[in-house]
Amino acid sequence: MEDMARLAVIEQSVRDVDKFNKILYELLQYISHILENPHDNELRTIKSEILKDVLNCDAFKEYLKYVGFKPEGTEVIYPKEQTLNNLRMAQASIERKLCFCYGAVNRQKRVKFSQKKTSLKPTKILTTNNSLLLKIERLFNDVLAYEDEDLQEYAREKIPIVTLQLLALERVRENQKLIKTGELKGLDLPFDIALLMELMSWFKYKFFKWVDQPPCEGCGGQTSFSNILTVTTDKETCRMEVYNCVACPVGAKFVRYNDPRTLLRTRRGRCGEWANCFALICRALGYDTRLIYDTTDHVWCEIFDYDSNTWLHADPCEAKLNAPLLYSHGWGKKLCYVIAVSRDDVQDVTWRYTNDHKAVLSRRKECSEQELLSCILTLREHRQRQVSEPRRRHLAKRTLQELVTLMVEKKPTDYESHGRISGSKQWRSDRGELGPQSPGHSFEFTDPGLCALHYHAATDCYRVLRDGDELRTLPSWAAGVYDHKNIFRKVEHDWKKVYLAREEGEAVGHVSWRVCAGPGLLLSRLRARVATQLYSTGTLTWTLQYDDLPPVPADFDNDDIQRGVTLDRTCRSLILRVELTGGEGDVAWQHAQLCRQPLDGAPPALQISAIVIPRT
Repeated sequence: MEDMARLAVIEQSVRDVDKFNKILYELLQYISHILENPHDNELRTIKSEILKDVLNCDAFKEYLKYVGFKPEGTEVIYPKEQTLNNLRMAQASIERKLCFCYGAVNRQKRVKFSQKKTSLKPTKILTTNNSLLLKIERLFNDVLAYEDEDLQEYAREKIPIVTLQLLALERVRENQKLIKTGELKGLDLPFDIALLMELMSWFKYKFFKWVDQPPCEGCGGQTSFSNILTVTTDKETCRMEVYNCVACPVGAKFVRYNDPRTLLRTRRGRCGEWANCFALICRALGYDTRLIYDTTDHVWCEIFDYDSNTWLHADPCEAKLNAPLLYSHGWGKKLCYVIAVSRDDVQDVTWRYTNDHKAVLSRRKECSEQELLSCILTLREHRQRQVSEPRRRHLAKRTLQELVTLMVEKKPTDYESHGRISGSKQWRSDRGELGPQSPGHSFEFTDPGLCALHYHAATDCYRVLRDGDELRTLPSWAAGVYDHKNIFRKVEHDWKKVYLAREEGEAVGHVSWRVCAGPGLLLSRLRARVATQLYSTGTLTWTLQYDDLPPVPADFDNDDIQRGVTLDRTCRSLILRVELTGGEGDVAWQHAQLCRQPLDGAPPALQISAIVIPRT
C-alpha cells in the first residue's frame, strides 16, 4: 500500500525509532484535530515544533504533499478546498503503522495540543413542564457523555480499528474497480464512509447483541415477562425487566442500562442501547454524530458527511446507512416527532424521515410548533455560546443548508421499502413493523435482446443488463426478491465471505426471484446460475413457476445450478424459488448458503438471463 510505503521511507530517513514515533503521534494529532474541526482554518496550519523540525526531511515533505498539505509562505497548511477524505486515509495509515510497530494506538499519549479542547457544560434552562421538551433537554445533555476523552479511549480499545480500516480500503478499491469497468455508476466511495459501513457491520454482527426475552439464567430455558423494577447502580438509576422461567424458579433479569461505559461491557440491549453505544463509538473515531430520538419508540444515529455536506441516517440495529424513509415507508410507522441531538446542536429532523409532511403535522399534538421551535433555539443558543466562533459560524451555515433539504419531500427507494429485521418476528409483528407483506419485486424486461439480472452479494447490489449494457441498479438483496421469509445477508469478516442464509434459530427459510417479459414479449432460452454452499445436512430445494401455472420441483441439483442450468421453456414470467433447511447444532442456519462469494468478489453470485423475443 502506497501510504504505508511512504511512511516506511520516512522511518528509514529519520533513523531514530523514538523520534519517528513522536513524529507519527504528533502528525496523527494534527490530522485528527482538522477532521474534528474542519471549519477552523487556524487548525489547518502546522505549528508543532516537532513537525517543523522534520520538514527538512525530503521524505516527510513528500508525504505531506501526497496527503494534501502544501506550503504557503513560511507555513505548511492543509487547504480548505482539499478533500477531507485524504486526511481520513492518512489517519488510518498512521494508526496502522503505529499499531504494527508499537502495539495499540494510545491517543492519550499525544503531546498536548496548543488549543485546549472545549469542555461543554450541560444545559438546564427550560422552565416548561412539557414532558417532550424536557426529554429533549435531557437527551441534549446526555450526549455530552460521548465527549469524555477517557471514555472515548476505552471505546477505541474495543474496536478492531486496523481490521476495519483494511476492510474499508478493500471496499473503496472494489468500488473504484466497478466504476472503472462500468459496472457501477457514480462517484468514488469516500474512505470515511466506507469505514463507517464496516464499523456498522462489525457492530451489528460481531459486537452487540439484541435482547428480546432473555433465556433463564438458571436452566437456559424460555422465559415470560413478569414486571419492571427500578434499580440503582454506582453510575445510574435505571429500569430492570424481570422474567419468569417456565421450567424453573430462577428466571432472568434484563437491566436497561443508559451509561455508555457500561454498555461497552454488557454489549446487549434493544434500539436504545444499540444507538447509545454506537453513537459513542462513532464519536470515539471522530465522526460528527447525532443521537436521533423518535417519539414512536425508536432510536438511531446520524453521521455528518463532509464530502456531501449532509447528515446521513445510520441505524446500527438494521445496519442501514442513508435510508431515512425506512421507518415511515418500510416499517409503516406513523411518525410524529424525530429529534436530533449532538454535542453542540439540536434539531427537529422529522421531515427527513417522512414523505408526507402534512399528515405528520396533523399528528403532532404534544406541544405547539412555536413551543418546540423556541425550545430548540433556546437550547442551541445556550450550548453554542461555549464553542469557538469558527465552530458557531460553521454550525449556523450547516443548519441553514439542512433546513433547505428538510423542506423537500422525497420519494422512497426500494432500499427503504422493507420491514424491520431487528428483534424476533413476534416482537416486530406486535409492534406492527414487519412492513408490507405483499409479493415484492419483479424484474421486467421491456425490450427484445439478451437480458440479464445479476446480484453481487459482495456489494449487495443488483444489476439489470440488456445486450451487455447496464440499464439500472438496485441496492440491497431484499429490494430485488419477489418473496422471502427468515432470510438475511450474512457477512463473515474473519473468513472474508458473504452469503444469504436463514435467520439464526429458524428451521426453514425461503427466497424467490421473479423475471417477466413486457407487453407483447416472451422470455426464451432462460438460464440460471447461483453460487451455493452446503455443510453437514444443509439442504437447498429448488422450484420453478412458469407464468400462472403451479410451481414444480426443479429437475436440477445444487451442483448443476452452480455451473448454470438452461431452462428449455418459453414463457411470460418465471419465479425461481429456493427453500433452505437442515444443518446441525447451534449453527444449523449457516449450513445452507446462497449467493456465497468473497467480500472482494467481482463476478455475480446470482445470474438469471433470457433472450427476450416478440410474441408471435
